[in-house]
Amino acid sequence: MQVSVKTTPEQREFFIKGDFTTQDENRFFDVFVQIRSMTEQKLAFNLSQCTFIDSAAMGMLVVACEEAAKRNVFRFIRQASPELKKLLLSAGFDKFYAFQ
Repeated sequence: MQVSVKTTPEQREFFIKGDFTTQDENRFFDVFVQIRSMTEQKLAFNLSQCTFIDSAAMGMLVVACEEAAKRNVFRFIRQASPELKKLLLSAGFDKFYAFQ
């Protein structure tokens, strides 16, 4: 996985590229740290270039959601492929994130 971030005064958007798996836990920790200190009102994970996600990576997204929720931050999953969106919805991610 490669991750990049774009910030505006209102939003922090993380772009996930490639396979997102259990092996990305250390890389995702930086994302988590950023969420813990963010002041923006919206958090988005852009999955337009994410090619695969495993259950460990889904767990990382849940932990990120929980941390953002502590700050009353609105949370979004953006541009997930139909296959990824179906997987995430079947895992109940609509309880954690709005899909765009």
